[in-house]
Amino acid sequence: MPSLPLKVQIAIRDIWNKQDGGLQTALKSLQDLLGHEVVIEPEWQLLLAALEEFYPDKTNFVTILAGCVETWAKSMTELLEDSANEDWTETVLEKSKSGRLRLFLEVSSSDVGSTSWSGQRNAFVITLPKKKVFQPAELFPVFRGKLLTCFQAPKKAELPIRQGVAADEWADVELDTATGKPEVVEKTRSPPVSSSRTVEFLPNVQSLPRPDELFLRPPYHLTVVPGHTEIEIQCSHSPSLKVLSEYLKRWCRINHHDTTEPAAVQITLFQSAFGLGELFDRLALSTNETRYTNQFRVTTPMVVALIEGVLGYNLVSNQGTWTFRRDTEFKTL
Repeated sequence: MPSLPLKVQIAIRDIWNKQDGGLQTALKSLQDLLGHEVVIEPEWQLLLAALEEFYPDKTNFVTILAGCVETWAKSMTELLEDSANEDWTETVLEKSKSGRLRLFLEVSSSDVGSTSWSGQRNAFVITLPKKKVFQPAELFPVFRGKLLTCFQAPKKAELPIRQGVAADEWADVELDTATGKPEVVEKTRSPPVSSSRTVEFLPNVQSLPRPDELFLRPPYHLTVVPGHTEIEIQCSHSPSLKVLSEYLKRWCRINHHDTTEPAAVQITLFQSAFGLGELFDRLALSTNETRYTNQFRVTTPMVVALIEGVLGYNLVSNQGTWTFRRDTEFKTL
């Protein structure tokens, strides 16, 4: 690898290829469980070119990539060991009947990690987020959720129909429930139709979908908990939190009063304790770690305006905390 920086070459030798290191240990455990060879040969030059701006420290670059693949391997191993996934396990064994399970490492065009099965390559593709990853273990639920659905046929997307609206009508925003990306759709505002229904019998727990799928259905509940230096937004609909997070990060000022010039507000999404796929249930907007905190504040009215005016939630109560609800399902693009 003469074209790679020396630090990358050394890190590949000492971290990636270390036989008793975390990555090789996880890959060996997966290989022993499958009974097939697990093969991954990263295109280091391409990966470095795509992620170099996020990892000035080249040793850390290799360390994080090794951690991501280790997390993937542990996710796969845990799923294979779960007796509830027998059909899925049989599919994996069928796909690797050649005696080799091949893995490819790629970089996403967005800041979201993923994994998928490529029929063309007859291999699993591990997609790294195009951003700096601090804790590879955070990708564990993402990999688990994507692995469980990687052999399912993709759903056909139906685009929303756009129609002209009168001057006193509104444009609304619909979210792709799978990705959380906003889409502006012209529509007439009308009173929300409640999706509540009378439940006569307790459901069979085994028949209920995973939380990361179940909570994509309305009603969506959202609560804003205000504070002096932090506002926490709790929501049952993960894509709503992602849109708020991405929007606020995009327009957040820099704190020039701090020599490290951090963001004026720390914007943090928190993974839910439940489910297998990517599922966020909290978003924190904080100035706790910012010097001269009197310089910046996160105001509740601004957050409420986004929730009502952009996401279309309806205010239910503002007694101490702000409680919202949306009964209309977000369309899937």
